[in-house]
Amino acid sequence: MKPYSSLALILLFLHLGLFCSIGQVIRVASAYYGSPNGSSVDVTRRVQQFADYGEPFRVGKETLRVDPSPKHRKALVVIYEVSGRRISDTVLEGDVFYFRNAEETHQDWHKPVLRIRKALYGTRGRSVDVTNRVRALAQGRQSFTVSARTIGVDPAPGQKKWLRISYLHGSSSRTQQYEDGDRVRLR
Repeated sequence: MKPYSSLALILLFLHLGLFCSIGQVIRVASAYYGSPNGSSVDVTRRVQQFADYGEPFRVGKETLRVDPSPKHRKALVVIYEVSGRRISDTVLEGDVFYFRNAEETHQDWHKPVLRIRKALYGTRGRSVDVTNRVRALAQGRQSFTVSARTIGVDPAPGQKKWLRISYLHGSSSRTQQYEDGDRVRLR
């Protein structure tokens, strides 16, 4: 390849990059990363770098290049404008931050994904797999009460039963156990 054609390609890519960044409408007004104990740092410039490309990113010290409160759970609070609309979002450390466009108003946008891996309902030695039923009940993060009627099956009539749910919350693996009558709220 001749030197002048390489230069032409470089100029073309620079021109395309400039053109694409001009079309970007996300402006970060402020971004703070910190813990509830009050230790936080301004990460507005770093978050604006992701906004320039509309890129989602995982909130953490590696991505934001700072750890204002080691050994404490932190959150990122970002206020930004998209097409003249002001949006405020808070995302916990370890979760993914997504920039929304002006039309997106979904309230649970940044909640970690909740996936039911396994659910068993019954007594010691007599339980049934109710994974699909619990997935349906937990859809949309609705809470429900543990009972044979709610679950749709009674593996041990007349006996007190429990519901054991193993699930992923974001990247965390969790297991919860509830007794009949308990209210299930997966978090």
